Amino acid sequence: MIGLNVKQRPKAVVIGAGFGGLAAAIRLSVKGYDVQVYDKLEEPGGRASVFRQDGHTFDAGPTIITAPFLLKELWQLCGRRFEDDVQLVAMDPFYRIRFDDGSHFDYNADPEHMRCEVARFAPDDLPGYERFLLLCEKCKRLGFEGMGDKPFDRLSDLISAIPDFLRMGAWRSIYAQVARHFRNEHLRTVMSFHPLLIGGNPFSVTAAYALINALERTWGVHSAMGGTGAIVQGLVGLLKSRGIELHLNSPVHRILIENSRACGVELGNGSTVRADIVVSNGDTAWTYQHLVDARHRRHWT
Repeated sequence: MIGLNVKQRPKAVVIGAGFGGLAAAIRLSVKGYDVQVYDKLEEPGGRASVFRQDGHTFDAGPTIITAPFLLKELWQLCGRRFEDDVQLVAMDPFYRIRFDDGSHFDYNADPEHMRCEVARFAPDDLPGYERFLLLCEKCKRLGFEGMGDKPFDRLSDLISAIPDFLRMGAWRSIYAQVARHFRNEHLRTVMSFHPLLIGGNPFSVTAAYALINALERTWGVHSAMGGTGAIVQGLVGLLKSRGIELHLNSPVHRILIENSRACGVELGNGSTVRADIVVSNGDTAWTYQHLVDARHRRHWT
């Protein structure tokens, strides 16, 4: 109708088509934003992309799912069922950890099985194992459930979380925390290796990562049939169903900032895209150092 003032939907730009970027785009779309996603790679997935060679497909990054409910929630937001697009299979055992002396540890969520496995290596460590399980549950409650959805974008957020960090013993490394409960070196490895799955060093990352042990025992460890690439394609399908544009081979050169607010992006080809909100799922350090002009940064260390 001529003269009718129809309010346009707010626009959002998402930088990066990894798991986080795709999920952010879906959530923004559900909230009413007109979303466009830009990624410099030829295929979506980011660190969860795949490589193909000689008829084989290789996952580049993550290979297992430990919190499937987070994926299912995305499908539910779009009025669809995750199971219709992706098949997850529960693993049992979760892992078989092999040692250079020929021994191995089969790791799963069955309490009695795990006690037997611990006893095979060091019966004297069973009491420590029980205490460690309690610590893992505490870390899940305080760290995952209590802090997992907190942005920590203000100093006050961090200060208010300090008591819970202290309760988790988060100043210790995960290995140091495990070593307080186990004397057997093999068991120390079994109970502290999890950060390796996300690129962390067990000897340096925080003991709060003990929460992974509790996550696995609560929701299991799953593999996607077709690899994590199948999940990426499922997420891309959700984008298409909501009319979200995915631009590949489209690196973002700079985040545009006006009046101390992000207002769009400049692409590698020199064109600009205006937006009401910009979400970067790229590496944090790269985003601030290369996509944000120095004059807009309060500090860079």
